[in-house]
Amino acid sequence: MAEDSIYDLVVEELLARQSLVRGELKDRFRKTKPFRQEEVSPKETLVEYDEMTPEDIQRMRGEFGDEAVDIYLNNIGKVQRRYE
Repeated sequence: MAEDSIYDLVVEELLARQSLVRGELKDRFRKTKPFRQEEVSPKETLVEYDEMTPEDIQRMRGEFGDEAVDIYLNNIGKVQRRYE
């Protein structure tokens, strides 16, 4: 069995640290309003969601994780039910 190269080990360590930092930031700023971002109306949110493709959702899952995307989709469902 081949030994991992030093570069593989460094990349694994960096990814692990990035994950820890992302988790810490998520915990610290959970209830904080995003910096310099304006709130989007529920109708605008529905329009954005309707224009999304399955590939967009997969990309979001890769970037933000399954839990965050599931929460987003749950919130979209609530908004849709409100307008039905």
